Amino acid sequence: MVGLWIAYTFFRTGKTDEVVFSIGAGTEEIRFVKKLIEEFETKHPAIKVVLNVLPAPTDQQHHYYITTLGAKNKDIDVMRIDTIWIAEFASAGWLESLGKYIDKEDRASFIPVTEKTNVFQDNLYAIPWNANVGLLYYRKDLLEKYNMHPPNTWEELIEICTKISASESIYGYLWQGKQYEGLVCNFVEFIGSNNGGIIDDAGRIIVDAEQNKIALNLMRDLIWEYRISPQNTYSELAEESSRHLFQQGKGLFLRNWTYVWELCQKDPSMKGKVGVSQLPKFSDGKPASVYGGWHLAINAYSKKKERAWQLINFLTSYETQKELAIDLSWLPSRKALYKDPELLEKLPFLPVVESALQDVQIRPNVPYYQWISDVLQKHVNKALSNQTSSEEALSSIKAKLEGIKRDFTEN
Repeated sequence: MVGLWIAYTFFRTGKTDEVVFSIGAGTEEIRFVKKLIEEFETKHPAIKVVLNVLPAPTDQQHHYYITTLGAKNKDIDVMRIDTIWIAEFASAGWLESLGKYIDKEDRASFIPVTEKTNVFQDNLYAIPWNANVGLLYYRKDLLEKYNMHPPNTWEELIEICTKISASESIYGYLWQGKQYEGLVCNFVEFIGSNNGGIIDDAGRIIVDAEQNKIALNLMRDLIWEYRISPQNTYSELAEESSRHLFQQGKGLFLRNWTYVWELCQKDPSMKGKVGVSQLPKFSDGKPASVYGGWHLAINAYSKKKERAWQLINFLTSYETQKELAIDLSWLPSRKALYKDPELLEKLPFLPVVESALQDVQIRPNVPYYQWISDVLQKHVNKALSNQTSSEEALSSIKAKLEGIKRDFTEN
């Protein structure tokens, strides 16, 4: 079954100058990463980088890592990992602490969310490679036609959708409600925009708070009461299915990640018609975008950690980050690049992202996050599909999360 996890099998030659870089990504991303590796090898002729390419689906990557690292495999040196895996992997002893490799000034040059997502028990375990946040895409041409502006609040979004979507025969608001990780991201954004949360700074489970119930009610009502979101939102809509509807001209607003911008610009039917803004908020809340970046880490069992760090240092440098932003439209993780004129021309929504990053929402940064996610997906989806009330769903979530926390703490 090894072939299920590894797209290209790598073979160790025993040479001490090899560094194995494990990464799961799309074909175009891998193509550009290979180009970057060639640049790195030119600058560091004593180091040969071997790519270990994993399938793009994140659940397959996660399974590969827990199997490989759980066996204390020494063959992988550098890994690209999801933000929600850092605490889990660090608590298991699978990641090298990076504090001794990076100085204080360089560490401070990265986006502030780094200190929330990449730190576990006061140790830095990963460096952000490309940032990502949830954004609101909108049909700029249709808002202009009706002399309307992007909404600041959910109430405004509902009002705009009610006025325009019926007249134009399109859906009002497209988002991710299917039972998977994307639903958790949307849930975190909805409750965050109403000053809610899942676990507070003291570690208490607060998911059943009143503001969360109000937010979950709204998520359900967008489908069943206001009917501005598709009826199959809870059963079928994920990132790509919702993006396809929007790009086909069947939606007024879309919640999605930053990659959608580039796809719309390359689409002749959509170019010039799409705008980007922060997600709406409740009247007493604040805009809340969830963070979803990818990070680079060193295998704790690697025998080539110094050279592994040299590769990470190169891949996260200002110069490389700019290349990635220009060629792949990746969001940089270096703060200074958000003011770069060339990048602002290429990605004009960078100021929106920069604002979103100031108060970005993060999913619970705990080692048992995967279990939390499973519970959230199941019960939030039940509320969206009208199988249970929002109050019952949140009450069940709280009880299960407290049990997970207790079991993890005791073990």
